Amino acid sequence: TGRIDGLQIALIDDVVTTAATVTECARVLKQAGAAAVQVWALARAPLPR
Repeated sequence: TGRIDGLQIALIDDVVTTAATVTECARVLKQAGAAAVQVWALARAPLPR
């Protein structure tokens, strides 16, 4: 495994629905030492009303 201490990470997803997955991924990356995590998504699914 590579080291990510101090790196700025771009997390790219195709569609964000609830953001639960990207939130957890960002949390784990920060816990592993990433300096910053940016989330980029191509689309966001509408939440049910």
